[in-house]
Amino acid sequence: MWTVWAGVAFAVVALGVPVGCSSSTTSSSACCTVSTSGESLCLCGTEAVDGTVCSSSATGSSCTITCTQGGQTESITGSVSSTCGNTSTVTFEGGVPTSCGYTGGACCTTGTPCTGGCCDPTTQMCIFDGEQCSGTGSVCSGSSCGPCGGTGQACCPGEECTTGCCDYEASTTALCVASGATCASLGGETQVCSSNGFCGSCGTIDEPCCPGDVCTDTDTVCNTPAGMTTNQCSECGFSGEPCCTGATPCNGSTCTAGMCP
Repeated sequence: MWTVWAGVAFAVVALGVPVGCSSSTTSSSACCTVSTSGESLCLCGTEAVDGTVCSSSATGSSCTITCTQGGQTESITGSVSSTCGNTSTVTFEGGVPTSCGYTGGACCTTGTPCTGGCCDPTTQMCIFDGEQCSGTGSVCSGSSCGPCGGTGQACCPGEECTTGCCDYEASTTALCVASGATCASLGGETQVCSSNGFCGSCGTIDEPCCPGDVCTDTDTVCNTPAGMTTNQCSECGFSGEPCCTGATPCNGSTCTAGMCP
């Protein structure tokens, strides 16, 4: 017989309602067995614990366990069983089993170590995706701990990269991209990593050039201004400015060594 102790959550991850109930084999009502978070749970009839009421109901071969507390209710469907039998004890906290595999808990030693995030190889604890692993320069990326901060690597905690920008719009894991490289688009608009360390829009005056050294404003050209390390869209065509591309590089003068005299 398993028991969910009073004051802890059972089957209410969505609502986060603290409820608890225990199984019984003495009721004439149908027993209901459900599976949640990798555990098999069973309840026969109705049980009340500290103001929480849980009950099982059946229709044909399917059944439901419903728990109610404080006017909030959560249900899980399962299959009818004749008895709850003699199953092992499981304690629940926050709606998930405390045994292993959940963020903040120990990694499981068999099967999948953690249901989400990574198993820290040093502490053998489950951590969130993007959370720092043991040691410096290592972060949880997807399902494993690995180096962070370098171009093409996951961003370190705090959206930090050693160079370039942290593209936190990239897929499911924030990635470091090099200065001048393309970031994930935002709202259909192309984003580029600028020299100030942030991904942003491109193509207009004083913004990074779009991929392919493209500027979208008129009388602008993609060049590398003095003191900068990445290409930027700058005004062109007038005295002291870079030459424009196209039929008229300079307004009223001749382009000389890439500049308008």
